[in-house]
Amino acid sequence: MKMFIVVTVSCAIISGLAACAPGPDASPTEMPGPEPPNPEIQEAIQSLGDENEDVRDAAIEALAEMGAEAVPALVRALEDGNAEVRWAAATALGEIGPEAVEAIFALIHALEDEDQWVRLSAAEALGEMGPAAVGAVPALVQALGDESAQVRGYAALALGEIGPEARGAVSALAQALRDESAEMRSYAAAALGMIGPEAVEAVPALIQALGDEHAPVRSGAAGALGAIGPKANQAIPALAQALEDESEFVRRAAATALGFIGPESAVAVPALTQALADENWEVREAAALALNMIGPGAMEAVPALIQTLGDERENVRASAAWALAAITGQDLGQDAAAWQQWWEAQQ
Repeated sequence: MKMFIVVTVSCAIISGLAACAPGPDASPTEMPGPEPPNPEIQEAIQSLGDENEDVRDAAIEALAEMGAEAVPALVRALEDGNAEVRWAAATALGEIGPEAVEAIFALIHALEDEDQWVRLSAAEALGEMGPAAVGAVPALVQALGDESAQVRGYAALALGEIGPEARGAVSALAQALRDESAEMRSYAAAALGMIGPEAVEAVPALIQALGDEHAPVRSGAAGALGAIGPKANQAIPALAQALEDESEFVRRAAATALGFIGPESAVAVPALTQALADENWEVREAAALALNMIGPGAMEAVPALIQTLGDERENVRASAAWALAAITGQDLGQDAAAWQQWWEAQQ
């Protein structure tokens, strides 16, 4: 007769639930505890506060390479009493990028840090996360009013890097085009351009910024108008005027913007035709490319484009040939004589 061993089990009722514990002869099942901290991460976190800059930089790089695994420790480091550590933690999170998305709320909190460099680094980190940081848009808009112009600038750039999802910040960025800091104004213009067509409500402010006393702001405004595209058609007259700006960067940005606005820029063809003779070859190239994008509406520019086929720069000659093909529907390459013969036959 087979013998059966009966294992006794004691049960207790706790809070209305039956909790049964195995008897002394049973093998208990052990619940896994929390994973021990990664020693490499802990060592790198400690090094963020090292007096040696090279050691700190190496720690930031190491944590960035560890990626998402290092994020929880870096989030805790944002609360460190040492501002240097907080700055380094935010910097590392930015280098990790979208993989550090779980740190967004901690970085939003860091935008109010007492140390301006921590705030700046937090804004930059949020920008590095791109569209994944859309939840930070309201906090970044608030940071546009930071007492530090540099923090304001990085907040603007972060909004731009979030992209079209930051459309709720367009009004605030348009207002920032009047900021007392020229650097901030240029960052605001750049951010509006990165948001793109969703920033159409900023077009009037960007047109006004084309008259800013600082060239980087003017070129940034022109670039933003081009990025907004056809919806920025009311800026065409101002952009045509900007083709005569004293800054070659502004002239080039204005020509490019007219091209991106498209066929409606046909009213600017006379100004673009004059720009084909600009002293700067990049402006001449941009003008030719703009005429290309305008297409058949730029027919009056054909004689000047034929002449541009003799430009000293290959880039400019090629752009002129493309423009001629787009405007006329003909494909005669860079053969100026053939183009001239064709044009005369049309008259």
